[in-house]
Amino acid sequence: MYQEISAGAISPQMPPCKAIVINVGAAKEICPALKELHSFQEYTVYVANISLSKLAQVLERCREVGVPAIVNCGEELPEPSVWHPGTKYAAALISPGSYHSLSATDILSYIVNDENADTFSNIGYQGYRYDPQILHKLQSRYFEDMRLGSFRDGMSLCEPLVRNCQYAFIDMRSVRYSDYPYSNEANPNGMYAEEICTAARYIGLSKEIRNIFIFGQNHFEKQLTVCNKLVSEVIWHICEGIVSNIAEDPENQPSDEYFQRKMVSMGENGETITFLTSYTTKRWWMEVPSKEGKNTLVPCSINDYQCACAGEIPLRWLFFYQKQTL
Repeated sequence: MYQEISAGAISPQMPPCKAIVINVGAAKEICPALKELHSFQEYTVYVANISLSKLAQVLERCREVGVPAIVNCGEELPEPSVWHPGTKYAAALISPGSYHSLSATDILSYIVNDENADTFSNIGYQGYRYDPQILHKLQSRYFEDMRLGSFRDGMSLCEPLVRNCQYAFIDMRSVRYSDYPYSNEANPNGMYAEEICTAARYIGLSKEIRNIFIFGQNHFEKQLTVCNKLVSEVIWHICEGIVSNIAEDPENQPSDEYFQRKMVSMGENGETITFLTSYTTKRWWMEVPSKEGKNTLVPCSINDYQCACAGEIPLRWLFFYQKQTL
């Protein structure tokens, strides 16, 4: 399942694979734990161990091959210039909250202030660890957020938030200390190990995913074996999501054959909201008007449909309506 290769072997001529795991520097310590994991599905994932200076070059090779790259960064993320596409992009972040302004991993502030960030979602944060000013900036740009409590109430509700993301960032410090004792500075509260693995699988299911960065591991202290095992399990769940993904495009596939269309009237003078649900994957979309006068399909969940059936306009519909009509 997992095969180690050199970075130089990554090219369009290499044998087919589903993903490439890139361990940067000391992050290669997870390799023994990764090789202990198995799958009932037949697929290959290549593992390359490189230095930080070669990361940009290796990511470019992965783009040429057309294979998602799962980058195990260790403690800190690389500079945005290493991964930034230079065009509009969609991103998602799993984090415990906002970061200190001097932190090299302040990916949240970077994306919130990046004009090229088209859509963005911050998942699993704890409210008391979030700078209100950054949260206000996030919401003013019509980016989405899901607190840890909301995520725990319905983990599947994060799937629409990451369905179309191209770049995902997973901060292992989102996991509580008892499940991930990476350092004495770890947080007492946070995600359970099972929860971050579930979120990682949903990220792997994104049809647009290009790069996934895993960080927040303290290699300056002796990393406990259990920490390496959890990181390897997060990678395993990402790979399982990539392999299990079924490409669906309601805009280009015959709706009657692949999707069921449901129209919900919001009252005598209200809006009629059209929902589509896949016969195959049970995913949901809803049509939201845009300022160009045409409808845009937005990922949603069955909860949004049930909300509309109860006579209430779903908050997600209002959110995207405001975003696309201003």
